[in-house]
Amino acid sequence: MAVVIKESDFRNLYINTRNIDKKILANMKKELKKAAEPAKKDAQTSVRSLPTTGTHKLQGAPRPRIGLRETIALAMKIGFKSGKKKAGIFIRVDAKMFAILSVNGGRTGTKLGKLPRYVDGRIKVWKHPVFGRNMENPADWPVQKTKPFWFEKSIGAHKPEFIQAVSKAVENAMKEIEKKGLL
Repeated sequence: MAVVIKESDFRNLYINTRNIDKKILANMKKELKKAAEPAKKDAQTSVRSLPTTGTHKLQGAPRPRIGLRETIALAMKIGFKSGKKKAGIFIRVDAKMFAILSVNGGRTGTKLGKLPRYVDGRIKVWKHPVFGRNMENPADWPVQKTKPFWFEKSIGAHKPEFIQAVSKAVENAMKEIEKKGLL
């Protein structure tokens, strides 16, 4: 029997399960996070495979120990969030982790946490300084076009199997609730 569940119903199930039995809820969250893992891995592979045209020409100049694409991939995480209107799994680039990895990798700047959004194409073009030239005048910075929405495309490819996993997780939770006589 396949369970079809709307987002609002899932949120209500989540809240009611949280109030009834935290172990059932923990098992459901664990199953959902496990189901999201292939999508996360695909998104990491997708960002790592983005083309690069940059070269490092200045002799003796500092450069990041970890590349931008690898830093984004390492900062991806799967989580579970519930709010007043929604509850569910999310895959995102953790801005704090990204900033820590970037600083450790040699990058600096006040908007490090926003870099993944630029790379993902949410902003069509972006300007940036290049070490050793044009640092003072933003008008002279190179303009870089983005490869749009690699993140959403790679995650969207896993939607059917994730929907199936959500249905299975909800079914298992319902069976546990019935077995314990909590309904």
